[in-house]
Amino acid sequence: MSDAIVCALITGGVSLLGSVIAIIATAQKQQADLKTSMAVVESKMEDMKEDIRTHNQYAKMFSENIPAIKQHMEDVDRRLENFERRMT
Repeated sequence: MSDAIVCALITGGVSLLGSVIAIIATAQKQQADLKTSMAVVESKMEDMKEDIRTHNQYAKMFSENIPAIKQHMEDVDRRLENFERRMT
């Protein structure tokens, strides 16, 4: 084999090896970045789930108390009407 062919093969092999190493390193970095991003998203989702649970607890509390509040307002209205009738 001629020296030029051997030199071209060596140069091509080293170039190919460098490209493969660069591709692998880039893929690993992207995978690490993706894992970090997913961890952040999961953390934010957990925070949102907790906020939703808190909101739902307040909503449940208010929906359970509305009938009692309505009844109390009816009693207050009735007492106010009685008071107004007495004053006139």
